[in-house]
Amino acid sequence: MKTARTATTTPSAHRPRMRRALLPAALLAGLGLLAPAAVAAPAAAPARVAAPTAAADPGPVPDLVCRLEAEVNFSPPLGLLTREAQVTGHIGYRDCRSPDGAAPELTDIVFHVFGTGRFGAVPVPTFSVEGTGRGIWNIGEEGSLYFKGELKKGSPVPDRTVTSGPLAGDGINGLQIPVPRFDKIDPNGVAGFDVVGQVCFWNGEKGRCTAY
Repeated sequence: MKTARTATTTPSAHRPRMRRALLPAALLAGLGLLAPAAVAAPAAAPARVAAPTAAADPGPVPDLVCRLEAEVNFSPPLGLLTREAQVTGHIGYRDCRSPDGAAPELTDIVFHVFGTGRFGAVPVPTFSVEGTGRGIWNIGEEGSLYFKGELKKGSPVPDRTVTSGPLAGDGINGLQIPVPRFDKIDPNGVAGFDVVGQVCFWNGEKGRCTAY
């Protein structure tokens, strides 16, 4: 009678491939970018009756408030093996409105960007970008900007300044959510992010973009 054989697989044969596949995941986990963590709802505070006060100064009002929609690509991919790479992609400002009435005609622009991306591993993994962008506003006028800062979940958008065109001289702030593009991850690192959020254009002092 023949004895049935059971096929065996040597675990060590898969280890190198698994280590390479897990490297980008480890980098992104360190940034908190793989999946949003559950956040417990805060306990409700006892209701208080506020004493009458003088009207508070509302502070600066933005020239524009826009929905942020961006994509950045690193070539080569950034990670432990490559700490600096070329950045290309676009920064789109969509559905803009003008709370202070300075530029109600400006509603959309897409800046095509070029610059440098950097990866840092200490004390935690970080991806940062710096460069310039040029685009055409919906009214047909060209504009340009400068940007610099980190791609970090829930962080302020990289510092940006309008360098030419409509609203030249305005500073830009806001909040961003960078999401790694899984079609842009390879064993050598992370090659791209999609970014969503909200930005405000300010003429002079910047306020809180989240108030608009």
